Amino acid sequence: MFRSQVLAYDYDSAAGTVSGRRTFVAMPRETGLPDGIIVDSEDYVWVAHWDGWKITRYDPTGRVNLEIKLPVKNVTSMAFGGENLTDLYITTAWLSLTDAERGAQPLAGDLFRVKTGIKGLPEPQFAG
Repeated sequence: MFRSQVLAYDYDSAAGTVSGRRTFVAMPRETGLPDGIIVDSEDYVWVAHWDGWKITRYDPTGRVNLEIKLPVKNVTSMAFGGENLTDLYITTAWLSLTDAERGAQPLAGDLFRVKTGIKGLPEPQFAG
């Protein structure tokens, strides 16, 4: 079941385990549901909003730092790439859109690239 919150855990990189479950961000339902999540080199958290038309960057305390609005309703995930890991690649979906919504959102399902000027991190390995 999807919830309008982002959970945080303490991560032990040596053991590859998590503990300390807590709510990091409680999102109003009208802003969509959290989908893909990544962390950048400044320890800020980026969240894709399914049914929310945007990506949000949160500071380490859970406050909104930046929003990137997109021309599509279902934003699914993102990853940093490019030579300096400052390009944000954003995936979207047309799944669950009506024919009318698909017509109004011809870019739904496409991949977007945003030059953020903010450096991402290489993806870590997860043991479990």
